[in-house]
Amino acid sequence: MAKPRSSTPLIRRPWFAFLSSMRFAVALLSLLGVASIIGTVLQQNQQPTDYVVKFGPFWSEIFGFLGLYDVYASAWFVLIMIFLVLSTGLCLWRNIPPFVREMKSFRIHAGKKSLAAMKHTALIGSGLSPETAARYLSVQGFSSRTAEREDGSVLVAAKKGAINKWGYIFAHASIIVICLGGLIDSNLLLKAGIITGKIVPDNHSVFAKDFQPESILGSGNISFRGNVNITEGQSADVVFLNADKGMLVQDLPFSVELKKFHIDFYDTGMPKDFASDLVITGKAGGGKTEKTIRVNHPLTIDGITIYQASFADGGSNLKFKVWNLGSRSRTPAQMDAVSMNAFPLNLGNKQYRLEFDQFTALNVEDMSAPREKGKPSFQTAVNDVRSVKQDKKFTNIGPSIVYRIRDKAGQAVEYKNYMLPVKQEEDYFYITGTRSGLEQQYRWLRIPMDGSGSINTFMALREHLGNPEVRKRVIAASSAAAPENIRKVFSQAAENTLAIFAKGGYLALNDHLENSIPPAEQEKMQGFFYQMLYSAMNVLLDDTIKTYQLPEWQPGAARNRFLLNSMDAYTGLTEYPAPVLLQLDGYKEVRSSGLQMTRAPGASLVYLGSVLLVLGTVFMFYIREKRAWVLFDKDGIRFSMSSSRNERDLQKEFPKHAAALETLAADLKHTD
Repeated sequence: MAKPRSSTPLIRRPWFAFLSSMRFAVALLSLLGVASIIGTVLQQNQQPTDYVVKFGPFWSEIFGFLGLYDVYASAWFVLIMIFLVLSTGLCLWRNIPPFVREMKSFRIHAGKKSLAAMKHTALIGSGLSPETAARYLSVQGFSSRTAEREDGSVLVAAKKGAINKWGYIFAHASIIVICLGGLIDSNLLLKAGIITGKIVPDNHSVFAKDFQPESILGSGNISFRGNVNITEGQSADVVFLNADKGMLVQDLPFSVELKKFHIDFYDTGMPKDFASDLVITGKAGGGKTEKTIRVNHPLTIDGITIYQASFADGGSNLKFKVWNLGSRSRTPAQMDAVSMNAFPLNLGNKQYRLEFDQFTALNVEDMSAPREKGKPSFQTAVNDVRSVKQDKKFTNIGPSIVYRIRDKAGQAVEYKNYMLPVKQEEDYFYITGTRSGLEQQYRWLRIPMDGSGSINTFMALREHLGNPEVRKRVIAASSAAAPENIRKVFSQAAENTLAIFAKGGYLALNDHLENSIPPAEQEKMQGFFYQMLYSAMNVLLDDTIKTYQLPEWQPGAARNRFLLNSMDAYTGLTEYPAPVLLQLDGYKEVRSSGLQMTRAPGASLVYLGSVLLVLGTVFMFYIREKRAWVLFDKDGIRFSMSSSRNERDLQKEFPKHAAALETLAADLKHTD
């Protein structure tokens, strides 16, 4: 008859030992720690375009594939937490039974030799009885048990602090409870719905009403975290959730109306505090709650917590001066617009679409560093300032608007225009940045400010420069001082130079030099052309001021710099990629409040887990297990002690107990 095949106990199988090992759990905790650092440093759940601007199209795609933009809800993060729960649970399953047995055990089977071999042991004089020893240990906080052995000896076994084993249990249980709370709030069910096809993220619709039913979640969803922007005077009863490469709409059991948005600023122009006056109206009973929320002071209603997350432009009323760059006219048209909206732009037989983005009333920039030589002033968007350092000079440079001009083919160029003049080095400029891609930095057009604080002088100079009759008159005036024998040649050369510059600025003049002048003479002729051009432009500026009755400008360094800057700006306008130049001229700001709404039932489990972790830490590090034995046999009385940790304390405590028992034995013997 064949013997039955022996089976290996579960807890001794290799896979069980691996999953429940400390090494595996520590490795998982390390991965969670690294992931948490990424989730803390990298802003989560932002718009995809924000990540493209920061990291570029290649790395933004890689980071998105890795789930770094929503770390705590990514599949790999959830998988790590599941394995950590499994590992910690198996570890508790394996260790709780022996821990419980150890806490209940008094170790009454400790042998004579083992007690004598302990580090802390001593013989005590006769006269002490087991009952007296037990009472003494009880007074010292020990629980004791007395056992009579077959060889006639009596052992008093005592212990205290055995509950420190609960520290291990609580600490491990806290990891399980916290991870379970995180799993509940990690949109695990949402991801399961997406995988099964019951939930389909939408990556086309913009408004909540346009989402299909399979992209809308009911108000009974147990866990979610979404965002919504509400403009002053408007309300919302849904939030938007990021899911994969699309969006989902989450219905709310109430509607939220923004009555008023408040914001305070530091002297530097950085936001100091912002708050929203809200009116929450329940859909079921219609009850209303009015509450003001601010940063770090959320509101919880119907199990949903409303946080003040951000603020933005809510569609401000804007006024612009508009110059048609296809014309040389110095007189602008007036245009009214609303930010966060799009408008048609028709110029003759060409049609464009004017798309306004966010309006920003305050822009804070470090103005302490000098502008790089040969480069425009601002190398990055000045409204994205995240820290204020004492060694920098931060200045509010006023309102700005971002907009795009899109042609019929769908190609667009983005612009950023500042309403107020910005000082760069010694002079003030009205600046507009352009870029054709979000990953690019702005290239800045700088139009110099005249003595009256406007760009009227520059625009009049531009109009004058584009008029051939005016150029002839100016050349005639500037050639009057030349010697008569070269006056005609000089006039012809100056007129050609001014005409070339009027056509394309410095770039056209440089092309003319390269194509018409022998290489050996180009450097010499370049200086000659520049002197001739500057002289003609100086006379042209005088004629412009006189013709249009502009404020007089006395000769001097400021006027010379204005002329040179105007020539640079004129060159920039010849390469300007827009058919019109827009200058922000006025506004009426309307703000919107960015609210984050969360339903997180797992938060209570996280709090419970935190309490268990604190208790576990206290039990493990501040409650020490100590054991004591008093053995009565024919060879005398032996007192021994041991501790699971901290032998240093026992080195001081053992001699005291031994001396006390010795004194007690002597007193009892003397009494007898």
